[in-house]
Amino acid sequence: MGSRMMHYCITTEINKHFYQSKEIKIHLGGLAPDLTHPIYAPKALTHFVQVSEDGRKRTDYNLFIQKHKEYFDDSFYVGYLSHLVADSLWYDMIYLKQIKCLPESEKQSAIEKGYRDFRRLNKMLLDYYPLIPIGDIPLVENSNIEGLYTEYLPVIVKQLNDDFQVEQPTEPLEIYNLENMLSYLRLSISETIKLLNLILR
Repeated sequence: MGSRMMHYCITTEINKHFYQSKEIKIHLGGLAPDLTHPIYAPKALTHFVQVSEDGRKRTDYNLFIQKHKEYFDDSFYVGYLSHLVADSLWYDMIYLKQIKCLPESEKQSAIEKGYRDFRRLNKMLLDYYPLIPIGDIPLVENSNIEGLYTEYLPVIVKQLNDDFQVEQPTEPLEIYNLENMLSYLRLSISETIKLLNLILR
């Protein structure tokens, strides 16, 4: 779905809205569902994927809320929710329109182009969101999210911080569009805030 830098953009804005930008664990939660290295964390579990009657797989962030609502005083869970909301929106706004609709013979090539675009977009997004790499990583204890191995969070934080080490892209985006990405980020932020206003009140 969205890139590490995109999820960091989202949690940065939510952090500003609810915590005066003082929380670090919210960013860890925003990255955590994609934690797949150095050990295997099954994404179907960490993304709360549900299969509909017609066989479609979707991220069910309402199921996450239902299971973990009592823990939302911890910003880690707030960040985790933002990731699931953003992935659900990515599926509708980006994947269905730009990947899934393609012939099978073209899908893998489009996915690879998308990953190359992610690297180019990292620098572009930093022009809109004044982010800095994550420094000290607080300990995340007692997470009861099935399939999640929080002791390996420093691995994905390092990957995010490495994403900052990019030069200005010299090649154009191949399949994505910067304005579409910015619209996706804004909607992900606003939809998560709407949900949190109901959860946290």
